Amino acid sequence: MSKRALHGLVLAMVVASPVAFAGDPPKWGAGITGLDVKSGVAFEVKGNLSAGKTMNLAWAAKSSVACFPATEFDNFKGNHVFYGMQLPKDSVVTITAIPDDPKTDINLYAYSVSSTDFNRVPPGLASATSCEASYDQKTDSNPGATEKVTLNATTNPYNVMIGVAGPKGVLTGGYKLKVELTTKAAITSAVLVPIALTSKPAGSVTVSGKLEDGGKIDPAFAYKSSVACWPATENVNFSGNHVVYRTSLPKYTDMTITATPKDAKTDLSVYAYMVSSTDTTSIPPNVNSAISCEAGYDAKTDNNPGKAETAKLNSLNNPYTVYIVVAGANGTTAGAYDLKVDLKAKQ
Repeated sequence: MSKRALHGLVLAMVVASPVAFAGDPPKWGAGITGLDVKSGVAFEVKGNLSAGKTMNLAWAAKSSVACFPATEFDNFKGNHVFYGMQLPKDSVVTITAIPDDPKTDINLYAYSVSSTDFNRVPPGLASATSCEASYDQKTDSNPGATEKVTLNATTNPYNVMIGVAGPKGVLTGGYKLKVELTTKAAITSAVLVPIALTSKPAGSVTVSGKLEDGGKIDPAFAYKSSVACWPATENVNFSGNHVVYRTSLPKYTDMTITATPKDAKTDLSVYAYMVSSTDTTSIPPNVNSAISCEAGYDAKTDNNPGKAETAKLNSLNNPYTVYIVVAGANGTTAGAYDLKVDLKAKQ
């Protein structure tokens, strides 16, 4: 974040007092100080290790938690102080702990759990969605050093528990905890109407189209585990207009889909997914699940204007409805293309 952007942020400062929430505050469990963190608003809270307590650290090395290994327990054998915050979907939070005194050694960890869980703290922590820790891995001693961790949420919101801890023998010491939350602005999705495409049971069909005939949509559906078209890190390849086609895939058939730009400057991607043969409603972005989904895009450079993209699907003993989508990459909203669909019966 630039210095200018930071300067423009509102600073919320809480010193040794409960945090004031707008509306009804979450009911955090005993020993957890709730933080009302807002996207784009820098947040700081003062604390002291003397408010915490030591604990058995076996929870941290469990594979279902994986905060830090047992070889690093000395970094966390002091007092632990806990905070809780809510992490909306499509968000990234960066948490920084800064000692007040250069002689104070502190460490930091944060983990995400269900958005309905307000009580899960160590040592009774059996599992976590993710956990990150910051500490001196080289010498196990770095008094005065700043510690920082980052967590993110994509399709689901989470609750985040933050632990500020002293190393072995450190039971007191003041610090400042900084929290910066960034939530992606909600995307208003266009209403897409599928274009009927009659594919040939044992041959190919080619149609021409224009990205101008589609619209931009929220891509979050695509990286649900029940859909799995592409990972969230590849959203840039599907950030332009989407044009949807609906066709049929007979049983025991292979389908190859190729989208080719007509202009060398047009950057596009393609994806296709199978649903029930009677499904007429799973139209992006309203896709809750797919039998399978495949996508063709430039995974290496995220930039390949003029290049054709291909996706392949296949069926066994059932026919399916297939939705084929040509999408603009890198925000592309205009450009003509040819869409070719090949069907080949399995031998």
